[in-house]
This record gives sequence, structure tokens and C-alpha cells, in this order.
Amino acid sequence: TISVRACEIPRLFAPPPPQAMRVAACFAAAAAALPADFPTVPMKGVNGPMRMPLYGLGTWQYNNTVAEQAVVDAFKLGYRHVDTATVYGNQVGVGKALAQVGLPREEYFVTTKIMGGFNATGTKENLDNCLKELNLTYVDLLLIHFPSDGAGHGGASGRQEEWQALEAWAKAGGAKAIGVSHYCAHHIKDVQKVATVPIAVNQVQYHVGMGNAPATATDDKDFMTSQGIVYQAFSSLCGPCPPPYNTELITGDLVTSIGKAHNKTGAQVALKWVVQQGIP
Repeated sequence: TISVRACEIPRLFAPPPPQAMRVAACFAAAAAALPADFPTVPMKGVNGPMRMPLYGLGTWQYNNTVAEQAVVDAFKLGYRHVDTATVYGNQVGVGKALAQVGLPREEYFVTTKIMGGFNATGTKENLDNCLKELNLTYVDLLLIHFPSDGAGHGGASGRQEEWQALEAWAKAGGAKAIGVSHYCAHHIKDVQKVATVPIAVNQVQYHVGMGNAPATATDDKDFMTSQGIVYQAFSSLCGPCPPPYNTELITGDLVTSIGKAHNKTGAQVALKWVVQQGIP
């Protein structure tokens, strides 16, 4: 098996404005805009059920230039979901690419993330900056990237304050769904104590080699499922794994031998292992 890391620990705003019903109607229309045969998974949105593409393009470690070209190329191949984050430093490039592809906004799905550890004011500032850099009026999914700040400082009250600020921003039209990343069960429970909007997603590292991994390695996968939270994979090719494991799911013997039998690459096999489980 491939060794993996355990879960990482790295003022309330005004109620939603009167236009909330119009925002909800717009979001409902957008949820139905992907091609009918496009593979999706159901999740809980701010204003009710919605669907997320089963596969998408991650942009971690891409600068603005690389991210821009990668998104353009991916969308030409049929992708309709891109994932970015403030800490990636490439939201401007992603936004430029989305402007180039020429698709109506409702026909693609954008996920971005802000860091953990912000107070209410800092949360709103960072959320607004996401839309500014992406040159969008809303994102489909906004995640809190870590349960604490980059230095690992933070606790339950901080997670609750940041979540409540995110809720207010999303209800005002900033995001169709909100969620978290790198959260374990106890972090989720902190948020659930104050949440009025569903936690749609927990995005965590998951890849071949983790099928029988314990809860400490999968960020409490079974718990997330039991709570109706979509368990979403990042680094499905084991990019953050230490060498030589970081290429094992691309050129390693296991995936390449399986791929050879089906005329597929090792990377295609590794990605198929995730999506065939219904995990986006």
C-alpha cells in the first residue's frame, strides 16, 4: 500500500437580503445546465439539492500562466469543472481561461478555497477577493481549505466564526454550495453546532492504496458519508506523496500493468479507481 498522511491540522453578518429568492432561482437553473449525460454527483447546496461534476481539473502547483493554459485545454477536452484556491496563487489565470472558453457561466462548475483561521472580517475579505481574481459573480463551491491557519493555530470557536461568515456570504449570492477540506470528524462536529447551511463537501486526499485505510488516514470517510457530506478526493495521483510514491500511480507497476490490459495509461487507471466509486 501507499503511505498517506492523516487528516491535516494546518461578526456574524446581516441576514440574507430580499433578493435571496431570485438568487435561489438562478442557482436552480444553473444546476440543470450541464449536458444531460454529463456524470455528476448529488450534493447539498445553499438553497437545496444540486449536482457537481464527477471529475474536474485540479490546479495545485500551477502558476497563473500554466493554470490558464491547462483550463483552456481541459475544457476543450470536455471538462466542465475546475478547482483552485487562494493559496495556489493562480485564480487570476483560471479566471482568464474561463473568459476564453466562451461557455455560458451556468455550463461550468468552479470550486475555490480560502485558508482556515480567519475571523469574520478576514473571511469576507478573502471571499470577495476570490470573486475579484476569478472575475466571476459567484462560485459553485467554496471550501474552507484547512481547519486552522497555516501555522496550525485555531480551535472550535474559530472554525465556527469562519463558517458563519462563509454562510452569510454564500446566502448573499457568493456561492451555490459551501464546504471544507482536510477536516476530520471532530472538526466537522464543531461546525455542525452552528451551521444553518449544509456542509456540502469535505475534500481530502484519496487515491489507490487507500481502499482499506483506517479512518485516521482517510479523514473519517465513513463519518462524512453518514452525515450526507460528499467525500471528494484530491491528489488522486498521489502528488503530495513522498518520492518515489509520487509517481507510483502514474508509471508504477500496478497501474501500468492494469492499464496495459485495457489499453489505458497508469494515470487513467488510478483516476478510474476513484470515480468508479462515485467519488468526485
